[in-house]
Amino acid sequence: MLQQARLERGLSLQEVSANTHIRLDYLQALEAENLAALPERTFARSFLSQYARELGLEPAPLLEELDRALPAPTKATYTHYAQPPRQSSFGALLPVLLGGLLLLGGVGYFVTRNQSAQTAAKPTPAPETPVPVSVNLTVNSLPTGARVFLDNRELGRTPVQSFPVEARKGAVLRVEYGGRLSFKQQVDLRTGRNLRVRLMPVGLGPSVMTDVATGSVQESLPVPPPAAPPVTVKGVTLRFSGDSWLRVTGAGGRLLFEGIVPAGTVKTYDRGITVRAGNAAAVRVSVDGSDPVAMGSAGQAVTQSY
Repeated sequence: MLQQARLERGLSLQEVSANTHIRLDYLQALEAENLAALPERTFARSFLSQYARELGLEPAPLLEELDRALPAPTKATYTHYAQPPRQSSFGALLPVLLGGLLLLGGVGYFVTRNQSAQTAAKPTPAPETPVPVSVNLTVNSLPTGARVFLDNRELGRTPVQSFPVEARKGAVLRVEYGGRLSFKQQVDLRTGRNLRVRLMPVGLGPSVMTDVATGSVQESLPVPPPAAPPVTVKGVTLRFSGDSWLRVTGAGGRLLFEGIVPAGTVKTYDRGITVRAGNAAAVRVSVDGSDPVAMGSAGQAVTQSY
């Protein structure tokens, strides 16, 4: 019964021994009904009862079987004489007293041991550390003067000193500086932080953050490099959405181009030119990067100076 109940619970004898603090050989003897390997009857009953409770079994039926297999010793019988030999009352009580003391000592030992094991098995919960409502965040950067954002809220430019922020486990810190790779990373703000961010030039590796208190270093999460500033287009740009005859003259009437221009062509000239288009709707003109504007309507011949 013990072995079947233990196997149904997926327990090994070693695990049961660790849980009950009963020697492994005694557990094996109980399962094998090897009575010769068990300690004296009082301890064997105690071990069996504890083992049964560990497996969720009712100890009483098992104890009855043990008692039948290992009966209590019978009281010694004495031959009655007409005149029994005289003995002192202390001598008659001595075996009883010794037996009682041994029994009480054994029971007290196992009760104390079980209580100690149960106390040790229950871990004392660690006191919870209260989370502060707000903490101070300090951010320095190289180069200095970088913009600091926390969850898309701008805190200012570095150095940001002891800025009070809401205490929380995860927040996204972003540091930006023109011409440098931005830094972006999650930070733990359950305690105050003192951070130093090194913003790297484009092409020289990722920007990094150092925790001044611990010395730990974190690389930035991938951040798209800053967009290149738009290139200012100087002059007059002609874009052809359809075929058109075209004549372009410069200062003093000097001829710069004359002929049929196919659709998809782009031509650029310095300012100070005169353009005549045979199909004005097909010629779109942009001056110094401005939005292209058609010279006129379809089939219209138009002359414009730019």
